[in-house]
Amino acid sequence: MNDAEHLRASSSSSTRATTPVLPRWTYSELLSIYAEFLVVSVHTILFERRIYPAESFFLARKYNYPVRQSRHPEVCEWVRNAVSACVEQMRTGEVSRISVVLISVSNVPLERVVFDVSGFPKIPLRDQDRDLKNIELKRPDMDEQFRVCIMKLSTMSPMLGTLPTDCTFTITIELNDDAEAPTGPTSKWVPAESQPQERDPLPEVTAASDDGNIAVNGNVKTPPRNGMLPKFNPLRHIYMGPLSFDVWVEESKAKEKLPAR
Repeated sequence: MNDAEHLRASSSSSTRATTPVLPRWTYSELLSIYAEFLVVSVHTILFERRIYPAESFFLARKYNYPVRQSRHPEVCEWVRNAVSACVEQMRTGEVSRISVVLISVSNVPLERVVFDVSGFPKIPLRDQDRDLKNIELKRPDMDEQFRVCIMKLSTMSPMLGTLPTDCTFTITIELNDDAEAPTGPTSKWVPAESQPQERDPLPEVTAASDDGNIAVNGNVKTPPRNGMLPKFNPLRHIYMGPLSFDVWVEESKAKEKLPAR
């Protein structure tokens, strides 16, 4: 090999060594990453809105940010199971929104933290473990977006005020217009009745599954905003290709009637 050929070979080798290689993702892997984020989000909401006493949470770290997690094993298990059920239903491509609904002791919904996932792709089940094409996502970039969203959830309480004592919560999903509610003997979901718009757009949580109040609202769309509807508080728009989503908080009309705290 002469000097010119050696220089060309060295240059080509150097180019190959410095070319960045983007990670390959399957849709199943991306859903698993999103499930982790949802679990952290739910624990953050429960702590920030004082659904359980502050001392029942311990300080952890996720996405390079301090977060709270419940110490109670049954709460942790319930949240994991509920998020798992949400993600399994998302595989069908029929889920529009996932909501954490905060409910008064008299079973009246007061707030709803909404994760709008209607922009997630609809990928056939047979292809969800295959590499996605043309996806430029790096895990550090995803974690940074999740971190910002958790920060927003962690600082929303001053905007929302204090909830009454003894509130509880549930997790609901809303389906696309053409989807059927996932019912049947093996389903983890129980249909929840939708309320007339003029009464209150937040769902009345009256049904319970075997492992808690996990409800599903079929064919629900957010109606046009007007004076009859809840207060709408946008928190964050996250753009991450196939994992793009929006987060906002709704405050019901019933909450406006509560005594000032």
